[in-house]
Amino acid sequence: NRLGEIRNDHDPNNTFEGDNNVILQQTSLYLLSFLEDATSGRSIKTPLGSVNFLSDLPRRLQSKFTAGSIAECLDPTVTLEAYKWLVCYLLVESNRRLTEQTQAGKDSFTARNDSQAYYCRSLALAYIEHDVLERFVKATREKNDEPTPEKLRPVLNKLCALFGLWSIEKHIATLYQGGYIVGGDPPWFIKEAILQLCQEIKPDAVSLVDAVAPPDFILNSPIGSSDGQIYKNLYGAMMQGSKALERATYWREAVTPPTKLPQAKL
Repeated sequence: NRLGEIRNDHDPNNTFEGDNNVILQQTSLYLLSFLEDATSGRSIKTPLGSVNFLSDLPRRLQSKFTAGSIAECLDPTVTLEAYKWLVCYLLVESNRRLTEQTQAGKDSFTARNDSQAYYCRSLALAYIEHDVLERFVKATREKNDEPTPEKLRPVLNKLCALFGLWSIEKHIATLYQGGYIVGGDPPWFIKEAILQLCQEIKPDAVSLVDAVAPPDFILNSPIGSSDGQIYKNLYGAMMQGSKALERATYWREAVTPPTKLPQAKL
């Protein structure tokens, strides 16, 4: 298929360095700039509102995981609240790490670099995942200029919940470390909810893929065509190839037995 070519053509528009480490570092520094206002109780407002929740940082750090069953984990707002706590916790921890590195005598450049792994980088990724989830929740629940059709809300809500649970499950260790999760039930609830959502979304999988899949002309894949005729399309693609009906140049070597069998040199 042509997805590899499309990706190669599009990647330079996003990054020239792979994981966007520089942008992640800039994101964490942007978030750290709000810490003083957040801890002092001052209101935080930004143009897109993506960090406004930091105004409640002290209260959010005192919150706990509230879901007590698999059914409650299916509500995307439960995961969204967990992400808000996670960002607040990582913000405080990243600032502590950065302060320790500075007090150790390191210059600001080195201190920032040595605070990336497990701290600032994790903070930036958690913030981005939180923003994606929050926008997903708002798009499926709030009334806006283009409200989500009622028929699509159930499956979109399931996708939203699945994305949130799948993403937050990767941060289980940090949630335990900070005391947001207590006991052994919450991780089990999350994993079972993920499996349940996968089963519920399965009947709509083809329709969901078709909704976002590129046209056949763009995909240019005989086995990925929308008509589902895998073998027919594959055969057709083979027959359209250059010299598809001609013998290979090495055909004599393939059909003529060797006159002398090679001897093992042992």
